[in-house]
Amino acid sequence: MQLKKWQHKLIVISLLVLIFGFTLVNLFSYSSQASSSLEQRQLTQKPELTVPSVLSGQFMLELEDYFADHFAFRSLLVQAGAYLKEWKGIPGSEQAVLLQQGSDNTVQKVGEASVSNQNNTQYLIYKDRAYTLYQYSPAAAEAYAEAINNFQQSADPELRVYSLLAPTSAEFIESEEYQELTDSQAAAFNHVNEQLASEVGRVDVIDALQQHTQENIYFRTDHHWTALGAYYAYTELMKSMGEEAIPLTSYTAGEMTNFLGSAYKATLNVQLKKAPDTITYYEPLDDYTYTRHLTTGKTVTGQLVDPAYATPANGLYAVFLGGDFPWGEINTGHTNGKKIVVVKDSYGNALIPFLLPHFETVYYVDPRYFTGSLTEFVEEHGATDVLFLSSATATRTTGMAQLINQIAIGTENGNK
Repeated sequence: MQLKKWQHKLIVISLLVLIFGFTLVNLFSYSSQASSSLEQRQLTQKPELTVPSVLSGQFMLELEDYFADHFAFRSLLVQAGAYLKEWKGIPGSEQAVLLQQGSDNTVQKVGEASVSNQNNTQYLIYKDRAYTLYQYSPAAAEAYAEAINNFQQSADPELRVYSLLAPTSAEFIESEEYQELTDSQAAAFNHVNEQLASEVGRVDVIDALQQHTQENIYFRTDHHWTALGAYYAYTELMKSMGEEAIPLTSYTAGEMTNFLGSAYKATLNVQLKKAPDTITYYEPLDDYTYTRHLTTGKTVTGQLVDPAYATPANGLYAVFLGGDFPWGEINTGHTNGKKIVVVKDSYGNALIPFLLPHFETVYYVDPRYFTGSLTEFVEEHGATDVLFLSSATATRTTGMAQLINQIAIGTENGNK
């Protein structure tokens, strides 16, 4: 049945009226809302109009992001999209869903050089827990080992160098059926360890974590391990260093509830929203001073574990170290002559507070933001130990290896 000419015109006019009406609603309904409670993130704010930003094209890019975050009925549409995703399940399963996300956490370096990984990420939502599925890259594993070897060979022979690779929760999926969806991180880490120079200490934490999988060693809605998971990794590090770990019972614990982490933000999965995480943190045992150095060159003092700082604006995982910064310095007042530099990604944030009883000074360097020379940093601060602590991402993409190689010499002398 063909439509008559007047019916075509009516359809076209109706569509134009709808588009025009929606446009008017958007023009007059933009709000200054700072954050999205649904997505647990900060919304893009209206960019400042300046001549340089217009000429460079940056203003239009930021304005586009602003409109995308503030159009009318956005929350309703985002929630509808989240429910539609639930229909994409795994055949034959009523408990699991496989979701695709366009990009995962990008590795970004502030300064002249930058590396950005925009690799597709798959999330397995099984029962009330999200797993970031892992894809092993032998080339990335070898590049990461080579980067550590290059640093070790350029450093003082007396310097003790260690490598600790942190597995993600996907290594411990409880279902054998779904375990087949992800590559073995144990095999990947073994390949890295085989490539490391004999002088580099290898800290294997997978077996230790495997013994505690019935405990809350990983978040359900976030890709990080918990402070408890980090503690078990710390105990293995102490074994490698020939020291005794401090018993967990010596620490005072605190809790933060209603944490919806990175996996929820990426998927807006309804099952995850129904089961938010509780962040358990452990107060440092020793007196200390903590100074973090910002990308602007400014310094800020604060607490290593600070629930007051962990707001929705900063992210609740910022309870550890206050978030990610180019580098930080923690002075403990001990006089044992030992100083450590932890070269880390965000998995290091929850582990670093446990190091205080063992060192005079604990430094950390985040290669994603640090632009100085790691070799010079270690020498100038009199470090006795260096720990490379990265998540499994280092064996999935070459980003971290590239960044470590870049800071081995340094692109800028400002961060020392």
